[in-house]
This record gives sequence, structure tokens and C-alpha cells, in this order.
Amino acid sequence: MSMLTDVGTYLAGATISTQDLTLGTNLFLGRLPDAPDTCVGLIQTGGTAPTDVFGTSYPPLETQGLQTLVRAASYATGEALAVDVFKSLSSVENATLTSTLYLKIEPNQSPFALERDTQERVVLSCNFNVVKVI
Repeated sequence: MSMLTDVGTYLAGATISTQDLTLGTNLFLGRLPDAPDTCVGLIQTGGTAPTDVFGTSYPPLETQGLQTLVRAASYATGEALAVDVFKSLSSVENATLTSTLYLKIEPNQSPFALERDTQERVVLSCNFNVVKVI
């Protein structure tokens, strides 16, 4: 499975205290649609080169980039949801998501305000390095 599908499925099943996340309803892969007001988008970004290990014919580990986008009508709601998503993803370590072993989902920074959209809803972001076994 793709990294976005694995991470999206994980978040949909995780305990998020501010709001339950459901794929296709308020949790989206590869996009952040215009509705609903409060939602999370997972975007795949550039990562780093695969890790080669001596004695293998292929790189056994890859590091992909992941950006989370959280949008809400109020800053407080958006910030709380972004922090909950941050905590949930940061806790992934040596875990099998779907059928792939993920060694670590490591944040590059804490969630931050990215912009206000055309409807003045706040959009917060956080970037992660996702290390997984190929």
C-alpha cells in the first residue's frame, strides 16, 4: 500500500480527542477540499534518498515526506486538532501500518499556522519524515 493510504488508515483508527477522523469525510489523501470546514489533508512530499545496506541488492529502507494540513473555522479548533494529529503520528515507532513496517514517523517541527484560506479559515501544517521498510 502507499504511504498515504497506510497513514490515513492509521489516523482514521486512532483516538483523536478533538474529533474523530474518517477517510473521505474529514480526512483526505493528497488533497484538502473546500468542505467541510474542519478537516485534515495528508500530502506526500519529497523525502530523502533510500538507505542502502551492505550486502543487499536493493535499498531496504526509504524515507518519504509527509505534510499534514489541518483546516478549521476557528484558530483554537484548528490548533487543537493539529496538535492531536501531530501527537498521534509522532507516536508511530516500529509499527506495522496495514502491511508495511514503519520504523518512525518523525516530525520536522511542531504544527504551525500556514495561512488563512479564501473563507478566512485557518490552515495549519506540520511536516514529517516517514521511515519505512520497502
